[in-house]
Amino acid sequence: MPSDETVTPADSSRDRKRLRSFQTNLGDVVPGLRIQPALYSESAVQSELARQTSSGLGPDLVMGDARLIQELSEANLLEPVPITPEQRNAIPPGLLQRVTNSRGEVTGLPVSQYLQLACYDKRKLKAPPTTLALMSKQSSEGQVFGIAQSVEDLYWSMSGFKASNALVSSLRGQQPTAQENQRLVRWLSWLRDASYQQNVMFLRDQATLRRQLIDGQLHWISYWSSQLPQLREAMKDNLGMTLLPAGPEAPATPISKLQAWGLGRNSSARQRQTAEELMQFIVQPWAQKTWSLRFRTNYPVNPAAATIINCQIPGIKDLYIFTGKEDIKVGDEIVAAIDSNPKLTKTIQNIINDVIFGAKTHANAAKRLQTVLRSSS
Repeated sequence: MPSDETVTPADSSRDRKRLRSFQTNLGDVVPGLRIQPALYSESAVQSELARQTSSGLGPDLVMGDARLIQELSEANLLEPVPITPEQRNAIPPGLLQRVTNSRGEVTGLPVSQYLQLACYDKRKLKAPPTTLALMSKQSSEGQVFGIAQSVEDLYWSMSGFKASNALVSSLRGQQPTAQENQRLVRWLSWLRDASYQQNVMFLRDQATLRRQLIDGQLHWISYWSSQLPQLREAMKDNLGMTLLPAGPEAPATPISKLQAWGLGRNSSARQRQTAEELMQFIVQPWAQKTWSLRFRTNYPVNPAAATIINCQIPGIKDLYIFTGKEDIKVGDEIVAAIDSNPKLTKTIQNIINDVIFGAKTHANAAKRLQTVLRSSS
């Protein structure tokens, strides 16, 4: 669960129901498999896994987003994942890069991707904005918008200004062009200006956005597909979903939040073998397609399965993944650097926060972002 969430009985019940369905379908693939799930918030999972591992009772599999898996690996709570040739063929290299550490070890197996989209209350907002300019207009007319302020939550808006090219140039140790720098400054200026608008709220976490949309305090939010079940249960037919609004230079090109499976350190030989068999199976097209279509909250990592999903869920092919766009490749490179370096993430987040709350000018922030990324390359 995200760090800002507490694990409720409803969360545990929903998770166990999914795992029971998952286990039933695996009977023919991994006979005799038994799953004993435990659900934790990100803020508590490292200390809990450290306690369990030190007592010899750590889990066989750990499921979380790529950054969490990297952090647990750095804390020596996970074993490197041996990637087979079949798995390498089933997973794009850019996704494997996001779970590869500085020693070249794969810390977790990419399994699925959560998408970023816009959710809105159909009772309050009849026509969601297709551009940032229209969002500004609607906010001035009384519509209330909520945006999460973390780096990964804001990438979609950066892409609308084509500001990511300046960051990826710095990440590669290169000097951004004058045009690239101008676009980065323009995006940071938009962040500051948007935060000054009365009806555009930059909030710290997705949980707050969700609660306020359900309660009617917000009319539109940027959101991750991982938490759609909570919104669907609460809002039912009043929940609307759409693409994120385009910027002045380009359509929004959101990143994905990569979900990975890591290997615990206390497994017996038999448990490790079973875990690796399960990991081998889960990235194959049938498994990827089946669970993506069943729950409709995640997107496959396997390109063959993604092609099937694009055909069977109307409109999803427009979201961004596996379309070969250069903006997507740039975004993946930036996210790979962030996912593999938690300290870098915190530094970048502090700079973004300073811009949103007016503590740093957009020009100075642009220079600082470029310096930080260049020094990390």
